[in-house]
Amino acid sequence: MEVSETDVEIMMEREEALRKLERDIVDVNQIFKDLGMMVHEQGDVIDSIEANVEAGSASVEQGTEQLRRASDYQSKARKKKCIIITIVVIILALVIIIPVAIYAPRN
Repeated sequence: MEVSETDVEIMMEREEALRKLERDIVDVNQIFKDLGMMVHEQGDVIDSIEANVEAGSASVEQGTEQLRRASDYQSKARKKKCIIITIVVIILALVIIIPVAIYAPRN
């Protein structure tokens, strides 16, 4: 059985097509590996973002509680200041009125 030049060319073309197909399959395999790696890395980033959001939420809750306590303390401090000022004014009034009443000239 003799192989003609045309048959040899067809076989070479097929062989080249198979080699090209093999290279393409290797390229697609590499693309899928790269894609899998990127998905994995994005998963880590998403986990990190989720952890940061949870930590931020906890911090906001703590901050809200601290602000509420600070507001209570400020209100109580304001009441104490008013009471102290009232007591000081009464004491000053007594200190001024008593000596004036005692030492005032009597007619």
